[in-house]
Amino acid sequence: MATGAIGVAVIGAVTAVAVGTGGGSGAAPAYATVAEGAVTATAGAAGNVRSTDSRDLAFSTSGTVTKVYVKVGAKVRAGARLARVDQTRALEDVAAARAALAAAEAAESAGTTVTGATGATGSNAAAATGRATISPAAYRTTTSPSPTPSARPSTTRRPSTPPSTPRQTPTSRAPASSRSSGGGTSGGTTSAAQLEARVVQAKNTLTQAERTLAGTVITAPIDGTVLAVNGRAGDTASASSTFITIGDLDELQLQATFSQNDVARIRIGQEAEITLSTDSTKTYAGSVTHVDTNATTSDQLVKYGVMIAFDDVPSTVLIGQSGTVSVTTASATDVLYVPSPAVRTAANGTSTVRVRQGGRTVTRTVEVGVRGDAYVEITSGLAKGERVVTSG
Repeated sequence: MATGAIGVAVIGAVTAVAVGTGGGSGAAPAYATVAEGAVTATAGAAGNVRSTDSRDLAFSTSGTVTKVYVKVGAKVRAGARLARVDQTRALEDVAAARAALAAAEAAESAGTTVTGATGATGSNAAAATGRATISPAAYRTTTSPSPTPSARPSTTRRPSTPPSTPRQTPTSRAPASSRSSGGGTSGGTTSAAQLEARVVQAKNTLTQAERTLAGTVITAPIDGTVLAVNGRAGDTASASSTFITIGDLDELQLQATFSQNDVARIRIGQEAEITLSTDSTKTYAGSVTHVDTNATTSDQLVKYGVMIAFDDVPSTVLIGQSGTVSVTTASATDVLYVPSPAVRTAANGTSTVRVRQGGRTVTRTVEVGVRGDAYVEITSGLAKGERVVTSG
């Protein structure tokens, strides 16, 4: 007398029945009933909690740390002072730059031109046009006192004198003035343009000195919480080396890495469930906010970074805390579905199932929709209540 055993297991709304005979040489096929309900597809990954907006802050100039105003965990407002290095040299440079600018502006305002050859000074109008002028009195001191008759005969009685001699007086009047007004050579005239250039240069020097002074202090660029302080008073801080890190703890996210197969199904805005390592019994709702476009490769595995924001940030969550996330990539409700093992897909994309029909098993082509983790949506080819083979 043959004996048999029947086992029934309920998976969601699907009833799977395994039938075996004691004399069989192989495993008996298992069946499942086509049911109606919801199918959900997810993609999972692990990651760590981070602030949505975190900033690594550094001094822009090296120096000895003289003051640290905050500690880790302190909440700060934008613009608050966080740390400072020695400012002695920077303050001195600013004072010197301001004095140089004041002197340059005073010279430009006076409009003075200095002529090394004659010791004469020009008017404000001359400085404005960049041309030096010579007063009649000054001119008389560099030429003959009066046009006496002896001057002309003196020239004609000495025919061997080079032609340049009669042009001696005009040369000291016009050409000399032209060279000194624009050339800026030694013994020449400082023009209005040169005076203005000196003011601009002095302003630039002051701006740089003030920028260096500002770089001796780290201020908070945003409202946030101090996450790290990498030094204390007396330490030497290097320019551009992170000294303080702050972040916005009101907006936290889990940064996870997904495989290239999973990331292809992930879109911004998709819903997700986050589980933290400190309590695996709780899940927190979230949504996808960012998907990296550049991959990272490790041990020949290609992965992409994905950011998932908490809908409501847990009060006990910590920056850097590890966790896992399950992103809902697709879902369908009120549809027919069967367990995933029941569907076989060929290389050409055709899907088939084996159906128990009239005491025998037949193969039937079906159309599928959402492929979930445990179930597959059937859009055509099966009817509710039919039994399909899941194994054997």
